[in-house]
Amino acid sequence: MIDRKFIGYEFTPKEMVITRWRVSHFANAIRDSNPVYYDIDEAKNQGFKDIPVPTTFYTRMTFSDNNFFSTLGIDFRKLLDGGREIKYYSQCCAGDTITYQTKVKNIVEKEGKRGKMDLITAVTSGKNKDTGEKVFDLIISLIVFH
Repeated sequence: MIDRKFIGYEFTPKEMVITRWRVSHFANAIRDSNPVYYDIDEAKNQGFKDIPVPTTFYTRMTFSDNNFFSTLGIDFRKLLDGGREIKYYSQCCAGDTITYQTKVKNIVEKEGKRGKMDLITAVTSGKNKDTGEKVFDLIISLIVFH
């Protein structure tokens, strides 16, 4: 059972410098061959200041800090991904620095066919450090079986 004291808990803010290599490496990993993620000239031809970030890139920021699971005491063997939702506010490109922070929004205990479980909702919010613009909110749902 996940301790309810973690509702509202905010993890230490982190920064990530977005590099062309990170973007193209991520695009390659998700098998997106769009040249805009690999070629600066193509990106600029399409109106970007540099190579843009693929829409799902931000998902890697929530759990890039491995202490998320250990802090909450989550046993990976009992963990199930409950889904995610991403809200986009502004475009980010290589050369930008994103400041992001994860907050535990809610922890609810439920009873299901497999027994008791905790439903955890965490939100990671990111801002462009240089412009101050909000870039994204990533809402993650996790299911942890007892």
